[in-house]
Amino acid sequence: MAGRFPEHLEPERSSARAADRWSPDGPRTSARFAPTSYAGALLLFVFTAACATAPADQDLLDTAPVVTSTIERAGVRDLRGSYRSALCAALEGQAGRGCEAVLRRVGAEPPAPEQSPMPFEEIGRRYRIGIVPGILAECLPPESRPFAESAARLRAQGLEVVEFAVGGRANVRRNAERLAQQIGALPEGPPLIVVGYSKGLVDTLEMAAARPDLQARLAAVISVAGAAQGSVLAEPYGALYRATVMHLPLKHCEPGDGSELRDLGRDVRAVWWQSHGAGVTVPIYSIVALPDDEQLSPILRATFDDIADVDARNDGQLIWTDAVVAPGALLGYVNADHWGIAMALSRAFPVLAAEFRDDVPRAAMLGAAIQTVVRDLEARAGRQ
Repeated sequence: MAGRFPEHLEPERSSARAADRWSPDGPRTSARFAPTSYAGALLLFVFTAACATAPADQDLLDTAPVVTSTIERAGVRDLRGSYRSALCAALEGQAGRGCEAVLRRVGAEPPAPEQSPMPFEEIGRRYRIGIVPGILAECLPPESRPFAESAARLRAQGLEVVEFAVGGRANVRRNAERLAQQIGALPEGPPLIVVGYSKGLVDTLEMAAARPDLQARLAAVISVAGAAQGSVLAEPYGALYRATVMHLPLKHCEPGDGSELRDLGRDVRAVWWQSHGAGVTVPIYSIVALPDDEQLSPILRATFDDIADVDARNDGQLIWTDAVVAPGALLGYVNADHWGIAMALSRAFPVLAAEFRDDVPRAAMLGAAIQTVVRDLEARAGRQ
């Protein structure tokens, strides 16, 4: 199996398509925000969201059975106290929002243990870090992609960081194949802790289930606003995406075929977990984006409100529970929206700066997650 990507791993698809039920009217855009730019694509997609339609009744039945439970009963270990301790230490003395403003408290949180920060030089001798970005990330300039600035800071602190290249408008299967090629080509060295952002988590899990030989090279996966259980937006927004963003001539990424968004449907993800979840054996640690009103980007208000019809606890793209991998471990709830937790789009597109709320200490957030995960891995292996 080492050299092949199994054909059976592609998840089953729902037969109902939003495109069969919706026909675009051709929304107008100004020359200033022409959709040939990434910024124009965002505006076109987000501000025409009212055209989206709800799934048909049968779509609700074309999925795997799921349940709602507390994290303990779902097999999710609560590491929020440890993560809070690490992040508060990292933010101490820094300008900007303090630890209590960055990490939100949800319910009863375990107490923070007494622990000193683990030196990154020591972590770097034991582990490498990999970053897998999300949908459309490749369409951004390289310096604006998810955690690009954080990766540079982590390297300066002594970590080896690999930024994996996946298609911004490629489906999960194709990106899993690309990840497999890149991981397989890495020189021998310490195991990888992979940070999967948004759809990047789904791409990573697909690769792990398909290639157990490469999964063995992963020490852990950190999900940051990962679409673990999919998004309620994938189905109703599918036709809109195919009519706008899918084929736009964006500079840095190839056009898609629409399946890249369909892969994020909650029904598709539920079927995938039912069929392939047992093949994912690498430990997974989840960070959830959960913005308060001040940290929600105005550009995400429309999608936030749409999701709020289901659950007001969302990041503008995902319901909070859909961003937790079970079984696994929960690191914390960061006061940021789905984009702000990973990118500073206000700097990437200064003309749209007022549309974003992305004052988030991403490097500290990621560094604290790595420290917490390494401590947990070492403790579970009996090395602490």
